[in-house]
Amino acid sequence: MREDPWGWPLDESDAAFDLIGDRVIEAIRQLRRLSQPLQRSLYAVDGRELTPAQVEALEVLDGQRRWRMHEIASKLGVDQSTATRTISPLVELELVSRAPDPVDARYVLVGLTRRGRRRRAAISAARRALMRDVLGEMAPERRVAFAEMLEEYVQAHAAPSAGAKQKER
Repeated sequence: MREDPWGWPLDESDAAFDLIGDRVIEAIRQLRRLSQPLQRSLYAVDGRELTPAQVEALEVLDGQRRWRMHEIASKLGVDQSTATRTISPLVELELVSRAPDPVDARYVLVGLTRRGRRRRAAISAARRALMRDVLGEMAPERRVAFAEMLEEYVQAHAAPSAGAKQKER
C-alpha cells in the first residue's frame, strides 16, 4: 500500500483532501473577516483599538510582576525593537509601566498597571463569553473535539521542518 509523506494510506489521504477542497481555507478567511468587528469591540481602550500583538503583550505581562524588555520580546517571539513598538502605545494608555531597571540601568522594566490588569481581565472574560455564545449550540463533546483539532492544526503549522513529517504510529 502506498503512503503519503505523513504515513497515511495515499488513497484515503487524497480522498480526504478532495472532500475538504478549499473549505478550511475559506473558513479561515471568513473567521478573519468576522473577527475584525469583534476585535474592535473587545480590544478598544479609550477609543483606540489594541492590536492582537498588544493584547498578547498584556496577557504575557500578566505572567509576572516585572519583565525586562528583552524577556518580553523573547516571550512574544519578536525582536526587542518590535516589542518596544508594541509596548509603547500600552504605556501611553497607562496599561503598562516602563522604567529603567534600578539594579542595572542598561535594562528597561515593563509591567502591567492596575488599569492594565483590569483591561486584560476584561478582555479575557469577554472572549470567554464570546466562545460560550459561539460554541454553545455545539454538543459539549463536539466543542472538545473542535478544540483538540484546532490545537492539532496549530501544532502542524508550528512544526519545525518545512518538509512533511512522518506520522508517528
